[in-house]
Amino acid sequence: MIVRAFISLVIIAIASLAALAQSAAPDATVRAFYAYSNSRSSTFNRRHIELRKKWYTPALYAAFLKQLAEDEAYLKTHPDDKPFFGDGLDFRPLEEPCEVGDRSYKRVQSVYRSQMTTSRAEVEVKFAYPGACTHGYQPIIYKVNLQKVSGKWLINDWTYEDGRTLVGEMKSHKY
Repeated sequence: MIVRAFISLVIIAIASLAALAQSAAPDATVRAFYAYSNSRSSTFNRRHIELRKKWYTPALYAAFLKQLAEDEAYLKTHPDDKPFFGDGLDFRPLEEPCEVGDRSYKRVQSVYRSQMTTSRAEVEVKFAYPGACTHGYQPIIYKVNLQKVSGKWLINDWTYEDGRTLVGEMKSHKY
C-alpha cells in the first residue's frame, strides 16, 4: 500500500512539474518537452501526436493531424513508399555516432538561449558531440518557436539551421 501511494505521489509530482514548466518559462517548456519526447517512440502516428499534444499550439497540432491524414491517404495508393515522416519524428538531427578509437559518442542536447516577448519566444537547442569528437563535427542548432496560449508556453514550430521550418516543410511537401 505504501509503495502504491509513493508511486502515485511521484506521478503527480512529475505531472505538476510538466504543467508548471509550460507556464514558467519558454526554456523550461522546451526542456520538459524534449525530456518527455526523447524517452518515447519517434514513430509518427496518431499516438505520437496525442502524447505530445499538451506542448503544441492548436495550429501545430492541426498541422500534424493534416500531415498524418495526407500520409495515410498516400499510403493507401502507394503502400510500399515511405511517407513524409517515414523515418519518424524525433525533433532532433539524424543520429550519426562519432567513432573515436574504440568508443562511440552520440550528440548531447542542451537548451541554452532564448529570446522572448510577451506572447512569443524562441529557444535554441544545441546538439553537439562531446569534446572527443571535434574533428569536423559542428554543433547543430534548432530554434524552437513558442507562443503563449492561455498563460502557457506552447511550441508552435521548429526552425532549422538553414532557415527552413518544420511547418513550412509540411506545407510545401507534395506527394
